[in-house]
Amino acid sequence: MSKSQFKNKNRNSNNNKSYGNPYNKNHSNNNNLGNKIPNGSNNNKNNKLQRQQQQQQQQPKRQKNRVEKPRDSPIKGPLFDKSKLIPGWKFHRKIGPGFINGQNTCFLNSVLECLTYTPPLAQYLLQEEHRKNCRLNSYCALCAMELHVRRCLKDPKSFTPGAAILPSYFTSNLKAISQTLRLGRQEDAHEFYMFLLSAFQKSAIAGLGKLPPKVEETTLIHQIFGGKFRSQVKCCDCKAVSDSYEGFLDLSLPLNNANSLYKALDDYTKVEEIEGYRCDSCKNFVTAGKQTTINQTPMMLAVHLKRFAFDMERGYMRKINSTIKYPQKLDLTRYTSKESKVTGTNYTLYAIVVHLGHGCDSGHYYAYVKSPEGKWYCMDDEDVQPANIEEVLSQNAYMLFYQQDQANIPSEKKKTTVPEPTPIIIETPSIAPVKPAIKDTTVSKPATVKKVHIETVYADNPSEWVAQSADKPFRSLRGKMSPPTYGAAVSDVSSWQQNDLAGFERQQKLRKRRRIRKNLEAKKSLWREASY
Repeated sequence: MSKSQFKNKNRNSNNNKSYGNPYNKNHSNNNNLGNKIPNGSNNNKNNKLQRQQQQQQQQPKRQKNRVEKPRDSPIKGPLFDKSKLIPGWKFHRKIGPGFINGQNTCFLNSVLECLTYTPPLAQYLLQEEHRKNCRLNSYCALCAMELHVRRCLKDPKSFTPGAAILPSYFTSNLKAISQTLRLGRQEDAHEFYMFLLSAFQKSAIAGLGKLPPKVEETTLIHQIFGGKFRSQVKCCDCKAVSDSYEGFLDLSLPLNNANSLYKALDDYTKVEEIEGYRCDSCKNFVTAGKQTTINQTPMMLAVHLKRFAFDMERGYMRKINSTIKYPQKLDLTRYTSKESKVTGTNYTLYAIVVHLGHGCDSGHYYAYVKSPEGKWYCMDDEDVQPANIEEVLSQNAYMLFYQQDQANIPSEKKKTTVPEPTPIIIETPSIAPVKPAIKDTTVSKPATVKKVHIETVYADNPSEWVAQSADKPFRSLRGKMSPPTYGAAVSDVSSWQQNDLAGFERQQKLRKRRRIRKNLEAKKSLWREASY
């Protein structure tokens, strides 16, 4: 054997000992082959198994994070401090301006008239706290309501007799409040009321992300109008009880055959029998009793009387024109949950909404409200006339607004550590005293006077206020320029109107016709066909 052959043999043997021959499966060193090759097939399988195990371990963690995300919300306390609300009026002033009816907006005007004279809502909005902290970049219903309340109760022009404003910040943004509302179409006042409260709620929780239901029920609107129902189901066999709770912003009562508000409340809270109910306690299908009661009373109670119902026999919607008696003082003690010992059950009427008409597709809405000075007024769009409590209680009301008596507000909610809200000062515009005229005994010839029509601007900034001559009805407009036409004037955000003598006589005639129509509808229930 030559030296070169011997060297090659030793080289191959050394290579086989150290690395093994990948092509020779029967080699003795193949037992350690898998342990010495880092990128072998067995190692790839182990890597795949490890990856699959890691993915299986990560999947349940992701699911847990998705479920626990809303629970870890940073906002857990109340969104609005109820101690900032003032239940009763802290200032005295007369009624404010009426609202111009633009394209069948009586449903909107009647609801705004009631909300404008809701004491806790109006006095909080007069402090202008929401507008400073508003988080909405688009239309905000609470900012619009704040501007509206300030114009009606704080603006010096609101003291002018016969003044009227157009709430265009609501009429021109109906689609922002609800996509189903249309300007110029007959709409339901209660439906608009619920849409408006929903828009207020959206403005209050904007920018806070997803909140738990309990936290959402602590906003400004729920602190004023919000209460809670308790629905209790009781098994007739084992007497087991199941309770569930639900928040509400108004009491929507079916009328059925009721002739009074108390009778409608009795029908709403009576025990109903349920056949075939599966009891969770005795695990049997039994007969159970279900009852809905009030577990928490609201500060301001809104009652909706369902006058529009579907007639099963005729197959269309009809209006229930029967007279429903409602009291000035309302006591809800017997309609509350006895085990909860609910307090604050006494209420006083402060506003109503009336629907004038015989059908669901047509009619007219107007309201009766109590002013901050305690007097009742009938607000029929721009026509505002004084009224008395007898006239208010004789109406066929569609919505009722009650105010919780301050003496019966639960003492637990009154915190002595919280400072009282800042008082609201409404300044009545001062009127210069009229000097008595001095009689002139000297006889003089009458001088010829030439009448000149002059339009003068009285303001520090001429672009802010415009006043016309006093010999014709004037319209004061705040803005950069005065609109030249009536259509542009009523579409202005801050348009005001004062009628002349001819307009006043025209309104008197329309009001007289409406009163005659109201009296005829009131007497309609007393008419009976004579028997032959």
